[in-house]
Amino acid sequence: MNKTNQEIGRILRASTAGFAVGCRVGQLRAPAFGGLVRARPLDEREAIYGLIYDMLIDDDPLVRRLVLAESPRPSAIQDQRENRILPVEMSVMAVGYEMYGRVHHTLPPRPPLNLDPVELVADPNDVRTFTDDLGYLRLILRAVGTPVPVDQLLVAHIVSVYQIRGNDDAWALRVIHELIELLRSNYDVLIPALEALSGVMPELIVSSER
Repeated sequence: MNKTNQEIGRILRASTAGFAVGCRVGQLRAPAFGGLVRARPLDEREAIYGLIYDMLIDDDPLVRRLVLAESPRPSAIQDQRENRILPVEMSVMAVGYEMYGRVHHTLPPRPPLNLDPVELVADPNDVRTFTDDLGYLRLILRAVGTPVPVDQLLVAHIVSVYQIRGNDDAWALRVIHELIELLRSNYDVLIPALEALSGVMPELIVSSER
């Protein structure tokens, strides 16, 4: 594991299409919606990449009691957050895999196993290695029509990768042009995505329209 990449939890359950990650509340500071993650089995021959598209912080009997309390003590809230038994759960969409050092932008041949570690991919070199080829965008668009908020997921992911890549305008423009091409018959996803991107990188949207 690269030192820049941070372990954020372990596999709860998985399929070839995606997996769920469980983590402690204290590990929730790093991962975010749209983040690129990597599940790496212990033998490290194979790694599975995915995007976080949902986070669930479930309740338990103690939380219910604290919510109903008129003025719960801050120490009780802090203790519950730090020592809770239930994990925070993150849902991840599989967008590719790596085998023997080669990255593939297709669904993995097999899912990761329970308790395999999952890391947030934040090292710029690792992010470039995966995102230089935009073929994985097609896997994201497979989720159109499902409960996954595809337009918002695309925006969050693009902004995150753009920043990790050092505000890489050339990459962002390639992504925008690729999305326009892939979604030219699906304005219900394309227009909201471009509108959201225009709020965070307006110059690039204008450039893409020239």
